[in-house]
Amino acid sequence: MEKGKLDAGACDAALARVTPGSDFSAVAGAATIIESVAEDRDVKREVYARICEHADDAAIIGTNSSTLPSSLLMDAVTRPERFLNIHFFNPALLMALVEAVPGPHTAENAIIRAMDFARSIGKTPVRLAREEYGFIANRILFIAIQEAMHLVQGGYISVEECDLAVHNALGWPMGPFHLSDLVGLDVVEAILDEGFRQTGDQRWDPVALLRDLVARGRLGNKSGGGFFSAP
Repeated sequence: MEKGKLDAGACDAALARVTPGSDFSAVAGAATIIESVAEDRDVKREVYARICEHADDAAIIGTNSSTLPSSLLMDAVTRPERFLNIHFFNPALLMALVEAVPGPHTAENAIIRAMDFARSIGKTPVRLAREEYGFIANRILFIAIQEAMHLVQGGYISVEECDLAVHNALGWPMGPFHLSDLVGLDVVEAILDEGFRQTGDQRWDPVALLRDLVARGRLGNKSGGGFFSAP
């Protein structure tokens, strides 16, 4: 609204549709429940246990996790056939993509309902046939970021020139290093570490260049700088 992209009436109407609270009984009666807490398995399992105390049997339960497939968490959900990843691509306010990712435990009806829900709120859902680390968009994105870091670490190109090349040749709104600073280098490192943990694929093992910056507390924009000085 402050940027002139939304009028005050529409803003007030949107806020009126949101009811914040910390009481898990609020999920009772909901048809679709989506968890979006920290990327920590124990934290998520605790949240699912509390959700399932109150959720209707007919409700589908989604995790918005971009790194943890539902099969790693299904033991914490009653009736796991209703459980899947419903991943909103970040920033969800601006990005249309929602990845619907079934695990081997997920019922067909739950996938259909997740897709229908995403369409009902104006998003563009894509359905994966099965789980894979990073799903589709982040798998491509973070492997590309990792490759860019390998090129810089190997002395083939500078950070600045690599961002310029990717922006102009591939049409990215910002290059991989500006994007990494925006996401947070500690977050990028954690995503790559989790990929290596889940897949064993050496491509995911974070490069020394990234690990060194994180160890020195240069985490990106949130810490005053990472590959670049914070804007």
